[in-house]
Amino acid sequence: MSKLEKEDIQGLLVRGYGNLPSAKYLLYTGSQREETLEFIRQLIPKITPASEKPENEALHLAFTYEGLAFLELPAPVLDSFCREFKEGMAELQRQFVLGDTGENAPPHWDWGNEPLHFLLLVYGKDENQLNETLAGIRQLSNAKGVTELHALPTGLLQGQKEHFGFRDDISRPIIRELLSQPPQDPDTTFPAGEFIMGYDNLYDELAPSPTVPPQLDPNNRLPEHRDDSNLKDLGKNGCYLVFRQMKQHVPIFWEYMKANSTDPSAAIGLASKMVGRWPDGSPLTLCPFQPDPSQSDTNDFEYWEQDKAGLKCPIGAHIRRTNPRDHLVTEKSRKDSREMAAKHRMLRKGRPYGPPLTPELDPEIIMQKPDDGKERGLHFICLVTDIRRQFEFVQNNWVNFHKFGGLENDADPIIGNHYQNERRKTDSFSIPEYPVRKIHRSLPNFTHIKGGAYFFFPGIRALQYLTEND
Repeated sequence: MSKLEKEDIQGLLVRGYGNLPSAKYLLYTGSQREETLEFIRQLIPKITPASEKPENEALHLAFTYEGLAFLELPAPVLDSFCREFKEGMAELQRQFVLGDTGENAPPHWDWGNEPLHFLLLVYGKDENQLNETLAGIRQLSNAKGVTELHALPTGLLQGQKEHFGFRDDISRPIIRELLSQPPQDPDTTFPAGEFIMGYDNLYDELAPSPTVPPQLDPNNRLPEHRDDSNLKDLGKNGCYLVFRQMKQHVPIFWEYMKANSTDPSAAIGLASKMVGRWPDGSPLTLCPFQPDPSQSDTNDFEYWEQDKAGLKCPIGAHIRRTNPRDHLVTEKSRKDSREMAAKHRMLRKGRPYGPPLTPELDPEIIMQKPDDGKERGLHFICLVTDIRRQFEFVQNNWVNFHKFGGLENDADPIIGNHYQNERRKTDSFSIPEYPVRKIHRSLPNFTHIKGGAYFFFPGIRALQYLTEND
């Protein structure tokens, strides 16, 4: 097992900065190449490596393909990036794969269609620290003629919840190389190469990585590619960063639950069926009838033996689609299902945005509140080494596929695109029950996409190389 080169890895790949609750995501475009390069050069010393555990602030930098082309990377380097990254999230083929149609189509987005070159993710221990850091960055960007297109505020909500009132981010892959001792159960951890380029992945090989011919690295900044001594590895210690801003329609969500339930308790039960967990995080597979506070952090459960038919946690529930664990109807065994699910995991690093409808984020209280007209949602961020195999596969084959798990007209009830047309319907939610399943129909979209893009999230040496291309 290779040792991680933490000093060359941007810190977001190994930590979530829970101690830095204030954050803002800045989207930029450059106008003059040389001035933009100088802006980036001055930012690089401020980038937080994984070898540090910052107490006050953290800063990270990522680039779109359009941004790398603007910096005039040589054609052989640009050509070495994967197709999905080069095309971009808003491209027509990617829209089809991701299900970004109707009101989720890119023409309706707030951002992601304009020329977008790079992303700064800025974290602070509080708002004062964040504002101080942002002031320094903006002074530099103004001096260098770099345009801040959007500043997306974000933060953490009470009790690690999201805006619908449910605990979030409980199931997160663990990188083996970050453990102090070898894992007792290797199936619960993942090799670094699933999320960080330049290390072995679950296939015992390197994920495809952007490369540089040696003659285009005159300062010998980059490491040699392990599989090809005739190339330098630009991707080593980096990855791809997927960013999607998802607006959450909280009042619509709870109005639907109330309209299809007999009382508030039943409404919470229906919402929990759609999520796959109770609001406190208790998994339905272990607690099918009521939440159990002792299980609120539990992630140690599977479906093959405990809930194969989905009588506890419906097969189409959100957490079951995004992480099917050990049960997929397309696989013949528990082992095959587990291996298939493992090869499509992602490191989630996103955060909510906007004020909660109620500070307590208690569903019983949320249901009583009228719409305040304020926007709220999730900045979904995930880190992967293979956009197609990880993010796009889950989005296409599990989240939006209307026949997932043997269903008929069901997309993901929480984040799926729900619609009806002459060819198919995706606006149902099926709850397996004995002797007859119950189907809830005409689900509206509880979320919709406000913007998105694919980014390259380089290692520190790769960042330095990008600014030396003169």
